[in-house]
Amino acid sequence: MEELTVDNNETNMDIETNSEVKSNNEQKENIMIIEHDKSAIIPIIIEELDENAINSMNVDITEFKEAKALKVQDVSETIISSYMCSQEGSSVNDILMEIDDQNMILIEEERLTKQFVNGEVTFSEYSSKIIETPDPEISDMDINERDTEKEQEVSQQVVNKKEKQRTLSSSGPRKRRRMFPPVLQGLMGEANIRFARGEIDIAEKLCMEIIRQAPSAPEPFQTLAMIYENDQPERSLQYALIAAHLSPKDADQWTRLANLSMESGNINQAIMCYSKAIQASPKDVHLYETLIELEEQNGDKKAHIKAYTRLLHHLDSDQGQDILKYAKLLAKRHMQENNNEQAFQAMDCIFVKCPELITLEEVNIMTELLISLKRFDRCLDILIKYTSIWVKFKETSDENDSESPKVRVIETCDMPDDVVVDLKAKFLITLIELNEINMADKLLPKLLTEDPEMSGDLFLDVAESFMGKNEFQRALLLLDPLVESTNFSLAAVWLRHAECWVGCKDLKKAIKSYEVVKQLSPQHLGARLALAKLYKFKGQYAKAAEVLKQDPELDTLDPNVIYMRTLLLYKNQKYDEYFKSGMLLLSRHCSNIRSKPELTALTRATGVRQRLESLQLHRLSCGEKLIEENQPTFINSEEPSEKNEFLLLIQMCKLAYATKKFGLLQRLCFSALTSKRFEKRNSHIVFLCLISCIHNNDSFHGYNIIREIVKVCRRSNSINLLNIVIQRAEDSRHNRFIMRLLGREDAFSQLHIMHANNCLVSGTYTYALNDYISLFRVTPNALLALLISVTMLQMACQKNSMKKNQLIIQALAFIRIYAQLRGEDGRHETYYNTGRLFHQIGMFPSAIHYYKLVLHTDPGELVKQHEELLHLKREAAFNLHLIYLQSENFQLARMYLEDYITV
Repeated sequence: MEELTVDNNETNMDIETNSEVKSNNEQKENIMIIEHDKSAIIPIIIEELDENAINSMNVDITEFKEAKALKVQDVSETIISSYMCSQEGSSVNDILMEIDDQNMILIEEERLTKQFVNGEVTFSEYSSKIIETPDPEISDMDINERDTEKEQEVSQQVVNKKEKQRTLSSSGPRKRRRMFPPVLQGLMGEANIRFARGEIDIAEKLCMEIIRQAPSAPEPFQTLAMIYENDQPERSLQYALIAAHLSPKDADQWTRLANLSMESGNINQAIMCYSKAIQASPKDVHLYETLIELEEQNGDKKAHIKAYTRLLHHLDSDQGQDILKYAKLLAKRHMQENNNEQAFQAMDCIFVKCPELITLEEVNIMTELLISLKRFDRCLDILIKYTSIWVKFKETSDENDSESPKVRVIETCDMPDDVVVDLKAKFLITLIELNEINMADKLLPKLLTEDPEMSGDLFLDVAESFMGKNEFQRALLLLDPLVESTNFSLAAVWLRHAECWVGCKDLKKAIKSYEVVKQLSPQHLGARLALAKLYKFKGQYAKAAEVLKQDPELDTLDPNVIYMRTLLLYKNQKYDEYFKSGMLLLSRHCSNIRSKPELTALTRATGVRQRLESLQLHRLSCGEKLIEENQPTFINSEEPSEKNEFLLLIQMCKLAYATKKFGLLQRLCFSALTSKRFEKRNSHIVFLCLISCIHNNDSFHGYNIIREIVKVCRRSNSINLLNIVIQRAEDSRHNRFIMRLLGREDAFSQLHIMHANNCLVSGTYTYALNDYISLFRVTPNALLALLISVTMLQMACQKNSMKKNQLIIQALAFIRIYAQLRGEDGRHETYYNTGRLFHQIGMFPSAIHYYKLVLHTDPGELVKQHEELLHLKREAAFNLHLIYLQSENFQLARMYLEDYITV
């Protein structure tokens, strides 16, 4: 900084004179810092004269005059006014915001530079944090990220907007100017002189002082880099990096620093240096190649794509060979990764910047990309322009709308024989995709003259284009020579051959082609499914199922194939294989039930997650493995749908019930309880489990299930199911459960009847009779009357029973009430039950009377409709046979057996 010294005579002196005055007059000095600019701080030394010194100098005080105060103008106003003159058309707020941004940038640079000099941050951190003005050439270029045409349009709009903003400013793009005052320039020269003389310490101190006052100047850093070059090469490199960063337009300097960084083993820093060198010299091809090599060495596999894209953007038309070379390389890399849009953009650079260098190779690549992107009009234009193919168009437009664009219609075209076969095929594909099928058909013989052993892939491409337009007969003209060839008689070709025959509705030939596909590629599930559908369509279900067979130990199973095969096995009535295939399909999401004790773990839990955890705990307690050994592997597929798979489960359950495989039925139902896929159908599956337990005589697990159902739903159906399970129960757990529920019930419910029935069956007739009578008083009905009569009859039949006659009379009275409550519709039933009562107490004549009424009385319409279930004539005849047999009337006994029971 410039130091300004003021004495009592208001004269300026240099630093040495100032020091002499201070020593002679013993003056005190105060240092004030006046902020003149954000980028430079000037210290002013103000000297105060001692009173004795003034008197000794004999100075006439009257000579001094009072000075007028100077008008201090705000620096910001001066800057703004001068800046506005150069930025016409910009608002004051925008200018103020830009000035603030510039000042903040300078302050941040100063802070980061000081941290770097003090060793607090590395250069990588410094260069990543420091704020730079972006290069407009680079910021507008990001071709690598333009994946679609829409993104290109958006990018172009952004570029146009930036150009429009630049035209509003007369000075062009605004760049930050780095201030380096003339005084510091002289000091910088002094530092260089000191360094040349070998006065290293003084030169270093001078450079540090310049950095302190002007941290944005690159010259002191360059000198410091030379100072430390021999003794401290790493520190010299850091200072050289700072200097290059502050003057970034020197590509050679960045290249030298990159080489030094590589020698020190810092590849990331070398990559950064080469990137800076490319910014300084964006057309230097060797810089890009070296950068790509370093980035790939550093693990960036896509570095070449970014670098080549950037290079193509900067290369001009006079560098056509380089454009040709790197555009093709970039297109090849993009095509390997299936990025055809980016590959097209790379090749388009050749056709835009250097069309005179285009050969048939570039035409072939470009047309292939255009066909893959379905841009057939552009493909046709390129073929016409760069080959001998000619097309005559007939332009048409809407007569009513003169502004509508003209539509090109091909009137005639031709493909000379000298056109290479690749471009012949692409021209035919273009015509087919433009719906010019007839013209493509006329030119097709020129392609068929080619050798299919050499050009089979082109034949297949054209055939697929015909198939896309449902022209299967024309496609067969190309596929027939391929399937007969040696090099192209492959599974993919035979598959297309079979699809064409299906399109031609010739199923017999299609089946033959699909069989060849199956032999050539046994793992091709798509072909096997198609072949199975053809066999199914012809009614050959056994062959269809055999085609879809997979080996669980060797193959990766496709659930959809297993599903189709399971349905085919059902239609073919191969039920054993049907159940195996169905259970294999369900094993994807259902646990396999290994033993009957595992059912207890499943019935005690309520949710799928809890069931799985309980099952795992059970297996751990038994020391078993949690996962099945040799479990098959399935591919991820959403087919079959959850609905179709559940319907298959229902079908399997019905078939297991129909074939009386109740153990298998129970295994299927309980396995489905562990399925997360069937979680929404939990209630349905629980009901199936209950039914399977009832039919498999598993009352223990059936009671565990029905108990939870009754807790939630106490309707008559659930109570009936509970009663069915209790009738087959081998324990008495249900008694306590029913007693607990009775406290929550009303005066009458089915649970009260069940409790009374338990008492009746267990022989506690008094409790049973008490419950029946209490319920009958509340709600009289025929069932309660019958049960009361049966209970009294049982009490009368006991050995130690008192008042037997009274009990029998009361039993007869309630049986009559029962008959009255049943009415005329139930007389067939009441006759039989009354006969049984008389039969039990030994009153045979009365019993015979009622049994005969059962045999000879009209039973009613309901009994006639369900005679096998409701008609009691066989039971009545058998009881008559017993009575006559006991009375030794064998002839009558035999007569009733032969008339009503013998089949």
